[in-house]
Amino acid sequence: MSIDQHTLELIRENSKYIELLAALVGTIFYYKYKHTYLKYFLFLLWYIFLSEFFVRYIIDNKIDFFLHYSKTGIIYTHWVYNILDTISFLVYYYIYYKSMSSNEKYKNWIKKFAIAYIVISILNWSFIQNFFEELQSYLFIIGAIFLIIAILFYFIELLKSEKILVFHKNLLFWISIGLLLYYAGNIPFAAELNGYALIPGIHKLFLIVNILAIIMYLLFTFGFIWSKKE
Repeated sequence: MSIDQHTLELIRENSKYIELLAALVGTIFYYKYKHTYLKYFLFLLWYIFLSEFFVRYIIDNKIDFFLHYSKTGIIYTHWVYNILDTISFLVYYYIYYKSMSSNEKYKNWIKKFAIAYIVISILNWSFIQNFFEELQSYLFIIGAIFLIIAILFYFIELLKSEKILVFHKNLLFWISIGLLLYYAGNIPFAAELNGYALIPGIHKLFLIVNILAIIMYLLFTFGFIWSKKE
């Protein structure tokens, strides 16, 4: 069965509702983790959703102050997503850094990842990829690799702790599964992210990205509901 552009766009739009669902459910069950570092994860979910809403709003209403026009007249809003990705990765690193309560070795590695990511971001914005006209695909790959390693650190620590007996009641476990699936699955696409738009029919491959996003947010939602109070 062939999938046309309209169907893919419909799936993409519906994924935003799943995104909103995760944020709403996370807010309802905020009492479970409001005194922990995981509260920043909820703040990030709302920031992600509002960023998506903001982009749609400025495009639909043609608010030029926030839109970037290329010399050929193409409208770009990539700067919003580039900032979003940077903040998202730094929040994730912070969460996994805080989750390593007793393993200084892993904490130091995650701290190094965060510092390296910031330095590489500045260099990339300054000399390699256009911040306003290109999605920062190189940064996404580097950030995703660092994040996957941090998640693996978390799983190793979980296996060695008593929490493994009730891992399914741990909110960070479900967050980690969702993030791992999404970012590991997106790395191959990010390698040629800016060039994909020029390839006919390539939009069909992005169905995988949208499905991964939906699965990730559903895992977040399940985690908020199923997890025990921290």
